[in-house]
Amino acid sequence: MEALLNTEDISRELVRIIDGLRRELDGASAVIGLSGGLDSDVVARLAVSAVGAARVKLFTVFQEGMEDQHIRQARQTAEDLEIPLRTVDLGEIPRRFVEAMAAADPDEAFRPDGLLDPARAKCSLRTAILSTYQDRGYVVIGTSNRTEIETGFFLPFGDGIWHFGPIAHLYKTEVVSLAHLVGTRQEVILQPPSAGFWLGQEDLEDLAYWLLNGGPIGRQRIFTDEDDAQVQDIRTQLTLEKIDRTLLAFSKGRSDSEASAESALPLGLVARLRQVCEGAGRSKRRPMGRRLDLPR
Repeated sequence: MEALLNTEDISRELVRIIDGLRRELDGASAVIGLSGGLDSDVVARLAVSAVGAARVKLFTVFQEGMEDQHIRQARQTAEDLEIPLRTVDLGEIPRRFVEAMAAADPDEAFRPDGLLDPARAKCSLRTAILSTYQDRGYVVIGTSNRTEIETGFFLPFGDGIWHFGPIAHLYKTEVVSLAHLVGTRQEVILQPPSAGFWLGQEDLEDLAYWLLNGGPIGRQRIFTDEDDAQVQDIRTQLTLEKIDRTLLAFSKGRSDSEASAESALPLGLVARLRQVCEGAGRSKRRPMGRRLDLPR
């Protein structure tokens, strides 16, 4: 049975990541978006350990529907690191952006009053901030982890764009272990993972909806009361460790039954998770920047 990284492995990985960040930055300064969640907190602390606070730019974004605790925690992270936190107030701009998209392209049925389209707009607009800093010479440091990448919980032209992803090779449970080593506050470690796009959002509940849907949700769909009940049943069976062990089994070429045995996730949910990952591969992990050069 393949194992996730243990405490000793994580300690060695910490050194390797800091060395990698130091080489990647090579005299340049880093820019990192703080969400108030665990991943960005860990990445910010790693960057400071690598190159010092003076070469790390931290920003957060205020948008409609954010949890107060996420803003508070982003500020606390910056205070811990003794770095000014630049707060970009985008307020209702994401919703207005989706309204403009809906008016321009009614065939797509964009939903400014829904959850998914405004959430995507929030992520996209955060990326515009990174792009603006990048054009001033900053190196964009990503905060995505391997669990998000393999399940498709990212926006390819949003939070999936960065110069260097120091935790992109680590599953979420491994990032939690890393957080204990780098000094992440306990309240950040213990809070449910969330992108923070709307009040009460939790990643495991979102994943449960994806599992019911059979893959990432494109256009917002209507879920019935029966659907919601099924989602809640699925959610009760999910843990981060079970998901990560299943994903690790997939990466090693295990069958669904083998993955189920190794992760303790029910076989039916393992099959659904594989379907989600395959769908993410088609829609979220399509190679970027491909080109067809003419022969010289």
